Amino acid sequence: MSFETVKIGPHTLYRGDCLEVLPTLAAGSVDITVSSPPYNMIAKSKPSGLLAEYRRKKSQGYATYADDLDDDAYAGWVRNVFDLCRTASRGLVWINHKTKFADKRGMHALRIFPWEFHSEIVWARPGSTTLNANRYAPSHEFVYGFGMPHFWDRRNDTMLTVWRLPPETSIDDHPCPYPVEIPKRCIESSCPPSGVVLDPFMGSGTTGVACVRTGRKFIGIEIDKGYFDIACKRVEDAMNQTALFDGVVKAEQVDLFGGGAK
Repeated sequence: MSFETVKIGPHTLYRGDCLEVLPTLAAGSVDITVSSPPYNMIAKSKPSGLLAEYRRKKSQGYATYADDLDDDAYAGWVRNVFDLCRTASRGLVWINHKTKFADKRGMHALRIFPWEFHSEIVWARPGSTTLNANRYAPSHEFVYGFGMPHFWDRRNDTMLTVWRLPPETSIDDHPCPYPVEIPKRCIESSCPPSGVVLDPFMGSGTTGVACVRTGRKFIGIEIDKGYFDIACKRVEDAMNQTALFDGVVKAEQVDLFGGGAK
């Protein structure tokens, strides 16, 4: 067992196989999990879906592994990962996934993750890249909160269950990062202030950025060195931006009240 550990302030980032790192986390040692695993939809050997989209994603991100396991093997692997997350988490395990279409049939995320869930969110994306599949072009993904919450901020009940958010476009070196607003909402709603959030598929560190912005601690795991380095930089940059913002707020408070910062 070997993995690299990087500490950035209160946050811990691991570079290694999540199936090796997760068993080292004690049961109930984190508050929630928020993650978007590989979708098992981009092959190295052949196009998957729209050819141009396949080539773009391959050239930008999935160069170190083929995201095209046998469906049963993929389902068993990713369930194993999130079973470990369920053990480590006191509260909800949030998973962002989408329906996979293959051999003219759709496989819903709930066929992969069979557990009881507390919340179901539809992420409505503007537009679609799959416009030639002889079906309505898919423009949504799901976010499921599996398990039972140990904390819930009732102020967020009015967010409703359909979130119309554009995809993240600022991370050039990752093929499909989700927008920071998705983990941010999940974290603010179901993780207590100063709590701990886990992401076993950290990728470019989007969940980590959301943790920094919401004042939660982050534990992230990523096997790919390129993505890991991006995640470390994004988390560090988010901490610097937060510190700068805090400094501006304190300065404004001093000017406004004419004395020490409140």
